[in-house]
Amino acid sequence: MMRLPVLMLALLALLGLGGCDKYNQVDNSGTVKTPYVLFIGGYAGTLHKTNEALYFNTLFPTDNSCVRQVLVADTNVLYLKRNLYVSKDEGRSFKDCNLNAIDFIDEFYKYFYPNQMVYDKASKKVYFMSKTGIQVSTDLGETFAPETDFDPGNTAPVPGFPPTSITQLDNGKMFVMYDSSIQYVKAPGGSWREILADGTGDLPWDTTWYFASTHDTLIAIDFFGKYGVLYSTDDGATWATLNGMPKSRKFLFGNEAFGGETFYLGLDSGGLYRLNGTTFNATGAGMPWFSKVSYVEGKRVVYRTDVMRYYLFCATDQGLYISETNGLDWKLIRNGTYSTLE
Repeated sequence: MMRLPVLMLALLALLGLGGCDKYNQVDNSGTVKTPYVLFIGGYAGTLHKTNEALYFNTLFPTDNSCVRQVLVADTNVLYLKRNLYVSKDEGRSFKDCNLNAIDFIDEFYKYFYPNQMVYDKASKKVYFMSKTGIQVSTDLGETFAPETDFDPGNTAPVPGFPPTSITQLDNGKMFVMYDSSIQYVKAPGGSWREILADGTGDLPWDTTWYFASTHDTLIAIDFFGKYGVLYSTDDGATWATLNGMPKSRKFLFGNEAFGGETFYLGLDSGGLYRLNGTTFNATGAGMPWFSKVSYVEGKRVVYRTDVMRYYLFCATDQGLYISETNGLDWKLIRNGTYSTLE
């Protein structure tokens, strides 16, 4: 009569031991050692933050003031809407820098010039393109003052004449675009000097340009798409054409990802393009063809086994997209209208 209960207890003990062994297994290959931080700005004014693209913290709610750029300067986070704001606590609270940004190109459609801020890590200075000219901060964006470091042998910009954009090459040189005939360059440790037009190989003057770059190549993008995208390897002295884009589309952004391994260009209702050599190729599979493609950002995750995975994120007015194939195809991960990434 005692055999059945004893046998049942023995079976339960064996099941329990087997269950414990299975439960306590740890898969180190899936443990993240170095996560990423992604900031997502929206056309409706929202600002989000995520570390794994599953949960999104809202740092700023909808206020219908488009987020144009997010910049991380050491431990500070700056974000640009109509005005510029700075946070010292990873985005939990922001302070108005009391600087007016350049006006929207078209406020109804929320068209804006990208690349209006740069953080120069070597000098620990933040440069911001405002309505009144170049503003510079030596305290990671907490306070700004008008830039005065112009080469005395050159003509300084006219006060109140706003620059459109700024970019920095791998070699540390920074370039500021005012318009097609006025650009400035600043070498590390040097002063700003004007890039003088000489009538040979200059940018066409009858459109509106903004600067971008990849490695040590300077890139000028015609926002309205009339002349497309040009590049210079001699600090803007001469320019040549990058091919492959459709004509007469608005070029909403141009930026590099993964430290310059790839350079992307986004169009208004024209798709996403990636630069290969001197030619752009379409690379927006998975996104609606009519998307307003506003920014691409690359992120890396390092796991406990030192395995690394790379992700690309793309901000569009049709949602936030992710690619694990270097942009060859994309998947929607969050609905919304997104304007920029960092």
